[in-house]
Amino acid sequence: MNTAEQLRNRLWDAREAASFLKVSRSWIYARVERDEMPYIRVGGLIRFVPSQLRDWAFAKDRTRG
Repeated sequence: MNTAEQLRNRLWDAREAASFLKVSRSWIYARVERDEMPYIRVGGLIRFVPSQLRDWAFAKDRTRG
């Protein structure tokens, strides 16, 4: 796997997800706790698949409009 593929397949942590969504980490953790956003657990860690998070964010935006 080359570097571009590794970056494309890389999981985000809560800090990166919060940065992408322009919210706080506590907002992220609250949504995860209520199972309101897509995430996966890797051991005891919460991680996010970037493409799933983007799809979720843009779908939420369309439902408001």
